[in-house]
Amino acid sequence: MTYRIAAYRDFIDAPLLAALQARCVLVPAVPGLGVARGLRAQFPTIETDAALGLVAAVARAVAPHLNRVLEQRAVDRDFIDRNTLRLVETAAGRPETVIGLRDASGRVVVGPSGNAPVSVEPVQVPPFLQGDQVTLFGPPDSAKMAVNAMNALHRVPSWEPPLVAELVEASGQVPRWGADDEDSQTPVMERFLQACEHLMKCYDRTLTAPDARSGTVRTIEDSGVSIPIKRIPGLALPDGFHLLDGAPLPLHLVDFVTHVWHNRHRPEALVFYVPKLENEEEAAYLREVIEVTTRAVESADPDVQLPPIQVLCVVENPRAIFRIREMAAALGPHFLGGSLGWHDYLASAARLFQNDPTYRIPVKADPDIVVRHIKASHVRLASEMRSIGGLAIGGMYGVLPLAGDPHSAVVSMAGFIRDVFTQMRRGLDGFWVAHPDFVRTGLALVEASRRYRADPTDATLPDLVRALVPDVAEQRRLLAFIRADDVPGLPDDDPDFGRSLLAANLDTSSVIANHDPKEVRYNVFQALQYLAAWLSGVGCVALPAALGTASGDSVFVRVMDDLATTERSRWELWAEVHHGRVSTT
Repeated sequence: MTYRIAAYRDFIDAPLLAALQARCVLVPAVPGLGVARGLRAQFPTIETDAALGLVAAVARAVAPHLNRVLEQRAVDRDFIDRNTLRLVETAAGRPETVIGLRDASGRVVVGPSGNAPVSVEPVQVPPFLQGDQVTLFGPPDSAKMAVNAMNALHRVPSWEPPLVAELVEASGQVPRWGADDEDSQTPVMERFLQACEHLMKCYDRTLTAPDARSGTVRTIEDSGVSIPIKRIPGLALPDGFHLLDGAPLPLHLVDFVTHVWHNRHRPEALVFYVPKLENEEEAAYLREVIEVTTRAVESADPDVQLPPIQVLCVVENPRAIFRIREMAAALGPHFLGGSLGWHDYLASAARLFQNDPTYRIPVKADPDIVVRHIKASHVRLASEMRSIGGLAIGGMYGVLPLAGDPHSAVVSMAGFIRDVFTQMRRGLDGFWVAHPDFVRTGLALVEASRRYRADPTDATLPDLVRALVPDVAEQRRLLAFIRADDVPGLPDDDPDFGRSLLAANLDTSSVIANHDPKEVRYNVFQALQYLAAWLSGVGCVALPAALGTASGDSVFVRVMDDLATTERSRWELWAEVHHGRVSTT
């Protein structure tokens, strides 16, 4: 049977595919496989016959299953769109939602499955991943960035107070590094494969980063290094640089299978972040990928017996938050936990309810989205993971200070403290940060928060706040925030609980309206700047923004943007234009 993934025609049309086919060179050792000219010569240690042969074999084996889940994803989206529009047109006042509606086969498309609770075996967290999950997230496509990520624990900013070092040592923890081959990457295959090569060298500690200006060479430290966890691309993305039977291979398979093969002797390398799964059906497909890959690798190298490959599901689709337990059951021994990627979550929710004029995601200008709008999802993830022993990890803090600006540093740090404390008191095991300078502070804040939650009279957390934020007004605001209760949430049996899981803002934001010209310009400005960088091959960039201080002033900062943040801008703008609240004329 000829290999094809039908859904990839949405990304690569016939003329583009013909151009890609013309650039491909056949691989004699792997029947039917073509690779873009020059890639194998440029990356001989990655694009080996053995690795490519395994990729092709796994792709042929799982293609029918992948075709089914991607076709079902499209069918489900059509079901959601049609029924959302029907409910909007027929309901009086605030419309009902599609949550709980069943399709023709009896499946609940969005919401709890409606079936009997599934049994989930306790998660086996490997010893090297137990503990706090403070995670630096970023791509390994430059040697300097990769070495810096591995050495994040040893990076001591000039402004760091001594209390941070004391708390980091007391915690006994090392950071994680989400080595990202997804939202902070671009489809430029040379950069993608360079990232794979760098990550392999990180695992064996051989990666170096020469600095031409200083004449020095950065190397990975001997101890206290970060634990890398690769995030592979989502199921929907094709790879136009590797064609099987003339058709694009799934990018997630190229990345995943190649990584497993080259790191088959490194158990610590066989943990992955997997993004954008929507339900247990897609999780079952992923389990097949893992098990087919495991058998193929062990057959190709009989001296190897792989441990269970494990995955952290990045919950960034509202369909998934209702089904996290079912997804864990579908993945079985391969499930390790979940992480809430909230920028993509907002974008996916906006796309899901695109036909509902009352559904509006929190504005991009809101600095407290995590505090005010994500509670229900945090609590759901934490409680589900706690019941089975899985890891529960929060989302990204991406606000960075302007270099040399103390006011910018205060605002950036104050927001970080709020986000960290919020996620800790909601029961999460960690979070993501966008810059190495936040890693040690993040570890210290987790340790101090743990002490505070155990004993609210313990002075460590207030002392750390005062040490990190010299501005007295910001100190007072932060300490009041820490001592106050969390924002209220809805009980599970409330009729609107399902909506609360969707981060919905049904009225005008208290910060600024979604259709306010300033919010519109901000989204357009950020999105265009990011797209300009993306088209030049850079998938992760720091863009200018402004935040308010405790004194009411506006201070410039930088916000680390990747494809997820641009997607949420796109869908926020789309909804305002589509529903007539913003005119494009």
